[in-house]
Amino acid sequence: MHELTLGVIDYLNCQPINWRIEERLPNIGRFNGVPTALNRGLLDGQLAIAPISAYEYALHATELLVVPNLSIATMGAVNSVNVFSWHPDPRDLDGVPVALTTDSATSVNLLRVLCEQHYGIAPAWRPMVPDLDTMLAETEAALMIGDKALIEATLRRRLAGRGLPYFFDLGDEWLKLTGLPFTFALWCVRRDRAADVAAAGVVPALYEAKAEGLRNIDPIAAAYEPRLTLPAGVAAKYLRDLRYDLTDADLQGLRTFLGWAVPEFDWNHFEWFEN
Repeated sequence: MHELTLGVIDYLNCQPINWRIEERLPNIGRFNGVPTALNRGLLDGQLAIAPISAYEYALHATELLVVPNLSIATMGAVNSVNVFSWHPDPRDLDGVPVALTTDSATSVNLLRVLCEQHYGIAPAWRPMVPDLDTMLAETEAALMIGDKALIEATLRRRLAGRGLPYFFDLGDEWLKLTGLPFTFALWCVRRDRAADVAAAGVVPALYEAKAEGLRNIDPIAAAYEPRLTLPAGVAAKYLRDLRYDLTDADLQGLRTFLGWAVPEFDWNHFEWFEN
């Protein structure tokens, strides 16, 4: 059997769960990447356990087990899953080209659900490498996620030749539609590696990292400041606004989202990983 490898999302939002993880799991391999890279790695067997897009999980639930009490979610504005648009009303995007980041699966499908269920529109989707200037030079709106989205949402800069784009936070838009939290990512274990993951103690280490990381938000934010090029206070507020515990309310929001995004999903396939 190949090396046991943990997937790590290479964004600020995962830093509390990544807290000192190298020290906690010195004999476990780690693979850092954007969400879509971790999705691929978990599904092709390169990774044994990783945070995975909630949408991709639903497509592959028969291969995966869900780790309890661990997620990335928000109640309302998330500040790092954003649409930047040349139009003041999302409904103005009907039939026009909209750029979709190639780094995300859940956020892309959250936007699709919002367009269908909330705005009643059908944009012309265009997957693009996430660069706001390029995206908004070629389309009427752009979906960005992660650190780049947080930076753009904070700076709210004017783009050459076009001015200041309008801004919509998809966590906030989801709350307006449903009144529920939105779960972006779940930590999942491959069913065929579950015994190995349990034996290696990976999940207890993640729980310890989360508990300690959430007690150290300010040091995490300060350490991440040079990479983010934003004040540490912005990073700290962002981390405190996120939800990491996969509560019943988060699962209710997930159930609502998947009912629209993956209506064929069979909840009988949803099973917890038991360490």
